[in-house]
Amino acid sequence: MSEDSEIEKQICDVLRRNGKSNALKIAKEIKVDKRIVNKHLYNLERSNQVFKTDELPPVWDLLEKMKEIKQTPKPEQKPQTTRDTSEEKHVEDLLRTGALKASHIARDLRQSTQTINKQLYTMMQKGRVQKCSISNLWSLNDEWTEESSSQESDSCLQVSKPGSHSELFEMITELGDGGYGCVYKVKHKIDGKVYALKKVILTRKADSEVKALAQLDHPNIVRYITSWPGPDIWTSNQQRNQVSTTTYLFIQMEFCEGGTLTDWIQGRNDLKKYRTTAEIHKIFSEIITGVEYIHANNLIHRDLKPDNILFGADGKVKIGDFGLVAAQTDQNGDPIERSKRKGTPPYMSPEQENKKNYDEKTDIFPLGLIWFEMLWKISTGMERVKLWSDLRNQRFPEGFGDEYSAESTFIMKMLSYSPEDRPHAKDIKRDLQTFFSLEQDLLNPKTV
Repeated sequence: MSEDSEIEKQICDVLRRNGKSNALKIAKEIKVDKRIVNKHLYNLERSNQVFKTDELPPVWDLLEKMKEIKQTPKPEQKPQTTRDTSEEKHVEDLLRTGALKASHIARDLRQSTQTINKQLYTMMQKGRVQKCSISNLWSLNDEWTEESSSQESDSCLQVSKPGSHSELFEMITELGDGGYGCVYKVKHKIDGKVYALKKVILTRKADSEVKALAQLDHPNIVRYITSWPGPDIWTSNQQRNQVSTTTYLFIQMEFCEGGTLTDWIQGRNDLKKYRTTAEIHKIFSEIITGVEYIHANNLIHRDLKPDNILFGADGKVKIGDFGLVAAQTDQNGDPIERSKRKGTPPYMSPEQENKKNYDEKTDIFPLGLIWFEMLWKISTGMERVKLWSDLRNQRFPEGFGDEYSAESTFIMKMLSYSPEDRPHAKDIKRDLQTFFSLEQDLLNPKTV
């Protein structure tokens, strides 16, 4: 037995013999430095052998004792399983607002922290919740485990002091608000520059978005600056008290002054701005280049749409919003089972709607829709509703194939129902360079 294993065995023996104890008492009993004992206690916690309370200093106990609690109901009481299910539902309802500490849950449910800790560890054994061993935050398992095999197991962020980073920014305006969170246009109080600041509830999904942005460095990807966890300082005092237990993740990114591709398309549809075919293909080429880079980094965007494609001050395309980013394969190179219907329905690929296994080809389908939108003027919302279903089934409006014969051939392949029939991003980029002269003001489509 290794020295580390021997120490951990001695720690477990002490807890089994004496019951709950802190690291200092355990260290004195087994005559090992307290820092070493602490390190092994956290190792044991990660392997689900021990658990700790939120007290300071933490009090530790064996997780196996939780399994020994009998679930037999008393005759005069409702069945224990029914009561447990009800209690777990209350806990789950609170965790749907975001990651929380056991003490916060206990306060909201008016129970002791010890009782809630027992409930949480029981739920963890059932796979319903998971705990971050660094920040002591609990979260629903469906928020933490999707594509978790491609993420580091102990990557949770520690909670910063209230406003320690956010107070460095002055909010100019809110750019967007949805189920994902909010995006603000802000000004840094020290360097004076304008940035985009995204605020989302701190979960493993948010952690995944930051990791993806941090590893992507490309002129056609929104540039990531930094991130930090903390409370929302831009709410009223009353609102802040209501959400005081919610921890957010703030993501600082470059601000794209040129607006979104949605704005670009709308300007063309309203006849406010004339768009040349050369301009359209230059922009689409930059979109494809960005997507090719994402795929080359073993990632899938999963939410490509005009709203998430922006323009920098120099007019260059910037792909943003990596809130649904996912790894293409796990660490062993095997397919990952995914949640269905993750994305924006009008742009979602068929396999995103009804399959649990798909790869980077799922990003090609919305790109076909986007290319079409950039080329074809859609005057009204009603017209869009009528043609969109046909378009998703490879049926183009009358006249599109005649006016854009080369483009329609490529878009048809991109909109294939089967992912295997769609080209890779790198192939689309190559074909754009082959069949269109992107350097000229007017493109000369060649015969496909």
